[in-house]
Parts: sequence; C-alpha cells; structure tokens
Amino acid sequence: MIKKRSYITLLLFFVLVVNAASQNRSKDSLAVKEYSFLLIDSPAKLFTMRQANENCLSLYRLSMRQLNKIVIFKNKPIYLSNLLLQSAASLIFIPLTHEEGHRSILTYKGIGSISQPFINKDGAAYVTGVKDIALKTLRDTDLPNYIRLHTAGLESDYAMLLRESSQMNWGQESMSILWTEYFIRKVSLVTYYAMGLLKIDAGIKEENDELKRDIVGHDVYGAIRHLHRPNMEFKRYTDYNDLTNKEKRFAKRVGWRSLLNLVDPLLLGKTGFKLNSKCNGNFALGYGMVPFGDYIDEHFWLTTKSVNAHFYLRQYENKNTWFPALGADLYNISVAQNIAIDAALHGWIQPKALAFAENSGKLGTAIDLTGKYRVYSGIKGVKGLSLNLGMTAKTEGFLLEEMNLKRYIGFRIGASIWL
Repeated sequence: MIKKRSYITLLLFFVLVVNAASQNRSKDSLAVKEYSFLLIDSPAKLFTMRQANENCLSLYRLSMRQLNKIVIFKNKPIYLSNLLLQSAASLIFIPLTHEEGHRSILTYKGIGSISQPFINKDGAAYVTGVKDIALKTLRDTDLPNYIRLHTAGLESDYAMLLRESSQMNWGQESMSILWTEYFIRKVSLVTYYAMGLLKIDAGIKEENDELKRDIVGHDVYGAIRHLHRPNMEFKRYTDYNDLTNKEKRFAKRVGWRSLLNLVDPLLLGKTGFKLNSKCNGNFALGYGMVPFGDYIDEHFWLTTKSVNAHFYLRQYENKNTWFPALGADLYNISVAQNIAIDAALHGWIQPKALAFAENSGKLGTAIDLTGKYRVYSGIKGVKGLSLNLGMTAKTEGFLLEEMNLKRYIGFRIGASIWL
C-alpha cells in the first residue's frame, strides 16, 4: 500500500524544487539512448517486478523526451513547466510501479490479485482481490515470501532508483528527463520508511469486504510485526500502536537507517566527479528492507569513454547478525560488430533459510547476462533496433527484482529501440 505522504515529503520537495528549477541542465548527454523493453521474463507471468520496472521506465523516458520537445520557448525547454508536468506524471508513475512490485509476488506464487495503483479517497493505492485464507496460508507456509509481499513495493522503488541513477551517472539519460521522478521517488521512499520515527499511524481501517482490502496495509509496520510475531492471530493492517515496544525500536532502526538514502549527489544535480582526464565517478548510500531484515548499501559508479560500471558493497542485518554482500555490473560492453552485452555479478552471505533470528549464514552468488544484437533501422530518427536475450543464474537467496528466492536459472527475451 502507498499511503499519502506526510507534510515532510512536500516540505523537502518544495525546498529542492526551487534549486532544481534554477539549475542549468544543458550538459545533458547527446549520446544515442537505449529504451529497452522486456517482453518475456522468467517466470513467464505478467508482470514480474523486473519486467514492470524496465518497461515502465522506458515508457516514462520516452514520454518525457516528447514532453521536453513540446514545452519549449525560443528553442529552449521551459524547465519550471516541465518540472510541474513531470511531477504530476511521477505521482501516477510511482504508485503504478510500487503496487506492481507487491502484485508481482502474488503472481509468482500463483495467487490472483488486482492492482489499483491510483490514489483513493484515503490517499492510498491498493492491491486487492485476495482472500484472507490465501494470505494466511502464504504466511504459514512461506514466511520469507510473505514478508517480501510487504516490502516488495519499496524494493521495486529502490530498484527503480538504481536504474535511474545508473542512467544519469553514466550519461545514458539526461537530468531533464529523470531528475524530477528520481527526486520524488527517493523522498517518498525515505518518508515511508521514516514514519516510525514520528510514530505516525497508517490511519486506515480494514474494509468489511475482504476482497476490497489492500493485501498488507502499511508495508513497513506489517513487515516488522510479522518478522517478530509470525504466528500471531492473522490481521492484514498494522498501525504503529499495534507494534510491541521491541517492534517500535525496530521501526526506529528502519527509520534512522533510511535517511542514508539521502546521501546522494544526484539529489543536488551532481552526476559525477572528475577522477582524471578520462574517468568520472559518483557515489551514493542506500537502504532497504528484505525478507529477513534490512540492508545498507554503498554504491559507486565509474564512467569512461568505453566503460560504464557500477559497484556496490552491502551489509545485511536480520535480528542481531550482520551479513556481507557485494556486486558489480557493466553496461553495453561491445564484444563484436552489432553485438553488446550487459553483465552483472553478485555475491552474498545471507541467513540460513532467510530467517530473521538465524545467526548462521549461507554463501550465495548470482550472474546476470543480457546479449543485444543491434541492427540499424531505416526509420527516420531511429538509430537502431536490437533483440535482447537474457539469463539469470543464482543460488538460494534474495536478489533485488528477482522473483525466485530459491536456486534458479531463468531466461528472458526483450527488445530495445535506440534514439
């Protein structure tokens, strides 16, 4: 569920909007840009989290590209007008991908549901159409995926932010296209996580008709309650005052750590720092929740004429124990004429059985490859089209946007348009 954000969101947004509107974004890259679409993912169920994020982001970028061409004055973009229009678009786009994140877990588990990503009279967006017995059965038989059902919307938001930050830091998309959406999404993410610091209740009562109820209610409070009390009497919605003192302390832990997401030069319009004459770099901190607790990230981006790279260090924590992780990804590596690959490698130690109270860890790894065969198009304005074939192979464990928590090999098919 996305609950309407507190006045903090509006305040932070207002403070930086003035700064952003006055910035000169003329340094936007003139490079040919890729807009990728994932046609079939694995599992082949519409839509996986990765599929929804990739497709929605490309559609958003194409829409804002056209908007920036329309809203001009004397051949220059009118930044304030674009800012307001992009802000309005983001208030539709963010709930859409957030709720799709929740719904994707149910689809993966074979549970039908209905995404209602438009803000209702209570200021919330829902995923509905699921009976209590289906959710209770999921909780009692697959607790990690039930916890993830709560956090998947925020996981989707975080994954989208990483996609956007990589594109802006690498110069693959311009600030005038993505910055507004990026800023609003990140502040919304932090505000949601930080509600426990201010002891804010969700303020929504469970509907009488179970099919009209949101699947989880407040994402963060619900995840925290079920991490600590997975066998308690079943109830979907959780308010702050429903938490025990121990759970409230955990909510404060989540809230304070979420502020790390604000350590990000992109929020101030800085797409990188010159490391030498041939290399630029940038960094950011991050935070999110997972099926067994939470994590802290340190991200690094490097860009040269021929290399676009992203590296991260990660520290997971469940109830009391820390577990390390790291990873790297490379974008659009040319391997032959008209052929390029995107490659990512991840490694981690996560608690056994993804358990909240487990002190022992289990080593895991994943590799992700996407090969792109690009042909040049005779269509005016289109620089190329590509067929994309992807593969993910992983051991047991949590991987951002990947639906399967078990050992798994999956394949996918997509396409890109280059403009």
